[in-house]
This record gives sequence, structure tokens and C-alpha cells, in this order.
Amino acid sequence: MNHLKLFTLIFVLFLGSSFSTKNEIDDIHDIHVTKCNIDFSDEEKTLQVTLHIYLDDLEAAIKKEKITAEKLNLCTPKEHADGNKYVAAYFKKMFSLEVNNQSVDFDFLGKESAKNILAGWFYLEVKNVEELNDLKINYKILTNLYDDQQNVIRLKGPNKKKGYFLLNNKKTSAHITY
Repeated sequence: MNHLKLFTLIFVLFLGSSFSTKNEIDDIHDIHVTKCNIDFSDEEKTLQVTLHIYLDDLEAAIKKEKITAEKLNLCTPKEHADGNKYVAAYFKKMFSLEVNNQSVDFDFLGKESAKNILAGWFYLEVKNVEELNDLKINYKILTNLYDDQQNVIRLKGPNKKKGYFLLNNKKTSAHITY
């Protein structure tokens, strides 16, 4: 069954990129996708969130949301001194979680460049999650940039129970009950 889900996901991503339309943003890659991993740690009582996002897309989205118009040069030696502040503000605006029907805040822990240096890894954490019975995800990251934007969400909940979602600019939320 997992192979079928993976094949379907790859097919959807391929199909979406085949019909992509250019918009006003001059991109350097043809695939518009983010990855988000959300892991529940019963030991630490946290949700650990890892986001993989193309840096040029993230900077364009931050500008489009009018968080700042400055060039950020994220994950480079020339990074803007307030780069983390602008990234955190964008995430607060475009990403939210509800745990057991309660809105929760997350901390922006930091970021690092991915191996290909075109993308970055961004780390968030939700503290004091005593138990996870229900999780609602609102994920609008980059959905205002590209018609073909795809956001892949992978969850690992209690007892290592996994879940997967594929979100886009028409479907920006997901819900799972454990």
C-alpha cells in the first residue's frame, strides 16, 4: 500500500509540473514543491517540524506578503541580519497547527542550507504536547506564488503511526485523528 501512495505522489508531482504555468516570478527551478515533516516525540512532549523549501521561492513569498522588501540571501554568508526574524514572521502568518482542537504556538529554532544549496531546512518546535489525539494543519507556505505549488506533509504520530498529505493552493489544510 505504501508503494501505491508513493507512486501516486510522484505521478501527481510529475503531472503538476507538466502543466505548470509561468507567472511573474522568475524561478530557477521548474518544480514547485515543499516538504514538511511533523514528528511527535512522546519522550520530549513536543512536535518537531522540519520544512524543506527552495530559498528563492521563500524569499519571493516573504516579499509578496510584504514582510520585507529587502534581499535576504538566506543560508549564505551575505544573509540579512534579520533573516531569521523575517522567516519566522512568514511562517507564523502562513503555517499553523491545532493540537487536540487547541491552537498552539511554535518556536522557530533555526535553519541550514540543504546539500544542493538551492533549498534550506527550517526547524520549528511545539512544546508541551502531553498527548496527541488530533492534529489540524493549516499550510499556506508558497501557495500564493505558483499555480502548480505542491506541499507534501509527512506525519509521525503516537506509536510511530504515519500519515501523508498532499496540499496545494486549493487545499491548504489537513486533519488527522490518532
